Amino acid sequence: MFDIFKYEFDREHNSIEIGGEAMIFHCHHYITNIQRTILDADYIDSRPFIIGSAVDSIHNQLTNLCRDLNSIGDKKQMAEEVYKAFGYGLIDLSNMNENGIELSTSKSFFSKTWEMKFGKSARPVDYYTTGYLIACLSVIYNIPLENIHGEQVSCMACGDEINHHSIKIGEANFSIYPAKTQTQFSDAPKVKLNWEFEDKITETFLGAHANFVGDEQGFIRAFGVYIVRNQSDFINRLQFEFIRAMSEVAGDYGVTLGGELLMEAGHACGFFTYGGIMTSNEWKTYVQPYLTKKEDWIYGLLSLINTMGWGYHTAIELTQSRAIFRNYNDFEDMSYLRMYGKSEYPVHWANSGGFTGLMQLVYNTNLIETGKLASEDEFKKMRQSKIGYRTNMKSGISCGDKYLETEVYQLS
Repeated sequence: MFDIFKYEFDREHNSIEIGGEAMIFHCHHYITNIQRTILDADYIDSRPFIIGSAVDSIHNQLTNLCRDLNSIGDKKQMAEEVYKAFGYGLIDLSNMNENGIELSTSKSFFSKTWEMKFGKSARPVDYYTTGYLIACLSVIYNIPLENIHGEQVSCMACGDEINHHSIKIGEANFSIYPAKTQTQFSDAPKVKLNWEFEDKITETFLGAHANFVGDEQGFIRAFGVYIVRNQSDFINRLQFEFIRAMSEVAGDYGVTLGGELLMEAGHACGFFTYGGIMTSNEWKTYVQPYLTKKEDWIYGLLSLINTMGWGYHTAIELTQSRAIFRNYNDFEDMSYLRMYGKSEYPVHWANSGGFTGLMQLVYNTNLIETGKLASEDEFKKMRQSKIGYRTNMKSGISCGDKYLETEVYQLS
């Protein structure tokens, strides 16, 4: 039924599209951090847009993937296989009918990794699956989204034995968004990385990326972390709607504060995801033999992540004290343009936070010498230290520029 090998990686734009949705890889450190960041701002009502962000992208994707399927059974199978392949766990839609579904599962990426990173939660955290099931009901039975109500009743992250989601006919309790435009890639000529082993590393991992699909439990374990193949517009709409809500509460200050919070999630991703990659067997086997100095670790990492669907990363300048990173057709700007049009300010918090986390990882830890990744406590201490890096988001495609550009500089 669902076959990931049917979908080719767009080498020109460093992206991949499945069922009309741009797809990107993210790890559990980033996904859990960004969701907790949003939920911790308890002065805004985030639940509707967290679920709605999932519903919107999944509904579009499943509509396209199921278009040529004639039977309800085939559509259910497609939805189950997509969910598993993308690394979210396991769902069984056999009991779904036109009135909805009461679904229980013990395999949930969000619940599992939340507890791994943060411990017990006071409230359910698998909003994505609630949104996924809402989209399934709408697509499979042709029910308007505004007539579907969904919620998570129990959650393993809260200490429950199982996750239970209740999806039924009723007034929608999530945000519903207008149709998106087609992706408009920038035609700006790329400034290449200028590292002799770039193509070798990129080609190695381009061949492997399609094999990153859910195992028998529906999880993707790679690089020492759990990863998921996200609908790019899902994860990015979370960011954009969070900033919108923050601006409604506090105006321009809300935009600034919200951006700093989102960038901190990017720092964690850059630190732990990239650190997981750099301590993995895959890295030691296919990348480390080409590394002779610390800068090579950054070049190698950029060469690898250019296969993740995030756009094309390059370093224009790179020293321990200062770096200029650039991304052509980055996933955040592409999403913003599809969903909202032009922005008044740069919106690439995940990318820029990731660049900063990468600099801290290479230059402010002993990872290269020891081959070991720092702990959560060590990360917190480093982020609180006066000796570290800061980020300046210089330009963004959604602002009308040709590329994303970020300056990362060391505090003196």
